[in-house]
Amino acid sequence: MNAGVAVHHAGLGQEDRLAIEKAYLLGELSVICCTSTLSVGVNLPCHMVIIKNTASYEGPQIKEYSDLDIVQMVGRAGRPQFDDSAVAVIMTRLSHVQHYEKMVSGQELLESWSVSARLSP
Repeated sequence: MNAGVAVHHAGLGQEDRLAIEKAYLLGELSVICCTSTLSVGVNLPCHMVIIKNTASYEGPQIKEYSDLDIVQMVGRAGRPQFDDSAVAVIMTRLSHVQHYEKMVSGQELLESWSVSARLSP
C-alpha cells in the first residue's frame, strides 16, 4: 500500500484536482487532506473521514457548517460499492458535541428546504 498524501482545496486548478483524484483512485495516495471541496460532487471511496472542525471562516466571521454539509462530508466514508464498513470522526467544540451525537445517531431530524430525512448510523 502506498503512503502518498495530497492536499485538495478550491484554490487548486482543475488539472491538479483531477490529478489528485485520479492518483487516489489508482492507489497512489492513501490520504487526501481537504477543505469541504470533497463534500459535494466527487465520489471517491474512502474508509475514514475526519472532520477537524465544524466551522469555517465566511468573511469576517466564523460560521458553523450546516448539518447537511456535515452529513455530506461524513457520507464520503464507506461508500457501499467500495467498502462494507467505515469510520467518521467529528472534532468540534465541546458545546456542539451533543448536537452531532444526536445527528449521527439518527435522533435529530435534518431539514433540506422542503425535504426531511433522518440520518441513520
